[in-house]
Amino acid sequence: MLFRIAYISGTLSSQADSQKSSRLVTVGQTRGMIYDRNMKPLVNRETHTVLIVNPTEDAMTALKEQLSADEYVTAQGNAETGRPFLFQCDNYNGECADIEEVIVYDRYSESDTAVHLIGYLDSAGNGVSGIEKAFDSLLKEYSGTFSVRYNADASGKVLGGMGLETVNENYDSQGGIVLTIDSEIQRACENAMKWNNLEKGAVVVLDVKTSEILAMASAPVYDRENLSAALENEDSPFLNRALEAYAVGSVFKPVVAVAALEKDTDTGVVFNCDGCSEVSGVNFNCHKRSGHGMNDMSSAMAVSCNSYFISLGQSAGAENIILSASALGFGKEIELCDSMISDAGNLPSVQEIDSLPALANLSFGQGSLLATPLQIAAAYCAFANGGYYRDPYVLKNMVDGEGQVTAYYKNEINNKVIPDSICSEIVGMLAETVENGSGKLASPMTGNASGKTATAETGRTDGNKKIVNTWFAGFYPSENPEYVIVVFREDGNSSATDCAPVFRDIADNISGK
Repeated sequence: MLFRIAYISGTLSSQADSQKSSRLVTVGQTRGMIYDRNMKPLVNRETHTVLIVNPTEDAMTALKEQLSADEYVTAQGNAETGRPFLFQCDNYNGECADIEEVIVYDRYSESDTAVHLIGYLDSAGNGVSGIEKAFDSLLKEYSGTFSVRYNADASGKVLGGMGLETVNENYDSQGGIVLTIDSEIQRACENAMKWNNLEKGAVVVLDVKTSEILAMASAPVYDRENLSAALENEDSPFLNRALEAYAVGSVFKPVVAVAALEKDTDTGVVFNCDGCSEVSGVNFNCHKRSGHGMNDMSSAMAVSCNSYFISLGQSAGAENIILSASALGFGKEIELCDSMISDAGNLPSVQEIDSLPALANLSFGQGSLLATPLQIAAAYCAFANGGYYRDPYVLKNMVDGEGQVTAYYKNEINNKVIPDSICSEIVGMLAETVENGSGKLASPMTGNASGKTATAETGRTDGNKKIVNTWFAGFYPSENPEYVIVVFREDGNSSATDCAPVFRDIADNISGK
């Protein structure tokens, strides 16, 4: 009886030890997917192969036949522990029962687009910025792991004769979110920025009819695998410049034109620009110091005559200009999606425009006026779509774990802020700007475009040189517009050469899409 009790006790103890010796090694981890509007992945786009090796003699022989000498030395070092090890090898084509080949997703890769919009994770897998942060909880719901389980002795070595068991826990889940972004348009924007050496700035593309964000690019781009380098970069790569507010300049002139036209100002009214305007004892130089001569509203828009718009602004009045700008989204935050919000910029109040010189500054987009590239794009959508303002947004659909898509949001708010007749006048002026004015370099190879250049003073200097921001904002094509495209360059030189060619290259590459 004593012998039997000892036997049973030993058996139970052995079983308990066996259970306690089960080890789990994580091979790969995933979290919820992020798709573009066409269900193309924006994360987990690339993979690599990982070998799970049970360090038996057969396994090491098989590896020796497949690996380079240096790789095999590394594998030997791992095998000496007697524990299963992971080995990255994308060229393995051997067959061995003690080697399991697993395809592992890379959350990010060098060829990714929309880095600033998507954001990045910390070392614990938590969203730190962008979409990763805004939808951190939801994306975690669709997290998964791929692991290997094995039985080990007290030292952690694989028990003799025991194999490896792979464990897939929701690793291939399709669940996640669908953005309004079109990855092909996004790529076209990023390429155009590179081709034209736009090293610090932003591009935004909106769908004219819905204000959906089709592309949002910012430069410089940071490397998500080397965040420390970005921290040391004085150009602040982490900034999503599409959502930051900057001095606006002449892309604001169409807003002033709207305010004047709503006061029944005749577009044919002419003004003689001699290169300088004096307002209550303050001189405002036009960018063409010799003057533009006589211009009506359309030709003044085309050549971006500051003097004309100073005169127009005095006629329209500060209150009307600010009312028009407010209706077009200036001075307010834009919520792209839950907890992702753009800078509000700054639209001065009527009380702040307390003098005629202050009104003059506002009339050509200077003074305390600040706006984001996204705000400018939203305003130009209203010009292009017949006068309807809609807040831009970026989240389109939700996807469950089985890949079933559910519509999440559709912007159906039709806020009519500009009469049809005035929109037609503005569109005509902006078309003239590209065809015969300062925006000629924005003219695409196919079709036509409408838009406005801007060179905005920042109030900063580099020695004796004024630091300026440059813009081009417009839509393509001019007739039945489909896309609003805004290009912004920080610390630029001339909008005509800095930004207009970027607009042109984007238009050419999305033509007919």
